[in-house]
Amino acid sequence: PLINRGIQGLYPPGSTLKLIASALALEEKKVKKRWIVNCSGAYTLGDRTFHCWNIDGHGDIDMKRAIIHSCNIYFYQLIQKLSFQNWVKMAEGFGYGSISGIDLYGEKAGNIPNSGYMNKKYGKYGWAIGNLLTFVIGQGDVLVTPLQVLQMINLIASRGNTYKPHLTMNNMLSEMNLHLNSDTWDFLQDAMWNVVNHERGTGKLAKIEDVDVYGKTGTAQNPHGENHSWFAGYMEMHNKPILSLSILVEHGGKGSLEGAKIAKKIFEYVKRNELIQ
Repeated sequence: PLINRGIQGLYPPGSTLKLIASALALEEKKVKKRWIVNCSGAYTLGDRTFHCWNIDGHGDIDMKRAIIHSCNIYFYQLIQKLSFQNWVKMAEGFGYGSISGIDLYGEKAGNIPNSGYMNKKYGKYGWAIGNLLTFVIGQGDVLVTPLQVLQMINLIASRGNTYKPHLTMNNMLSEMNLHLNSDTWDFLQDAMWNVVNHERGTGKLAKIEDVDVYGKTGTAQNPHGENHSWFAGYMEMHNKPILSLSILVEHGGKGSLEGAKIAKKIFEYVKRNELIQ
């Protein structure tokens, strides 16, 4: 109970991390937005089978729909077209793998595994592409804090121009910037809007009327019990992003359920009480 989970709790981020691979693929033009992958519910690589959360599969699916429906199979194949080193750099650019510098004691840096880390832990020949398939969907050796997920959301909401978090009033603001193409920010924002507002989006339970809500759900596998439930997103009022959040429900199950429902309550409360102008 004395652990500040927002800055010290280390968790696999689950599908919230799929936005990183999407951003890299678009920046480097490794695939077109309309690149199609067939999801049958399972994907075999070598002698291992990797599963989608939807055991019946999503059928033919492109990047936008892969984010809306949080399809694992699409990202298993996408990561094989990307440079592992560049994926690490993109994740670090979004604030993962290092502390944010918030004015609180004991913040943890989390872990974005790179080749050096993997060689040291597993030996040079003890890991392979299969590990990357778990990393891209936010599992395996990837560990983050809820605050780091929030920083990713802030960067997307602000199109790469935000500030490092702080609590002290009148504290000197420190900028955090990430330079991506305008088309990349457009795509990420549009996909996150559809996660919440599309009739089959995984975050549809966070939708509220007359306000634009953007989000990404995540269901993080947990070796110690029930899966963790993630919802990360932001809301706009008067065409301006005004509130971002990162919700983690330990052992809460699917992000499309508990995490999204809690986000809806928070967004509705802010809207109803006009807390932010």
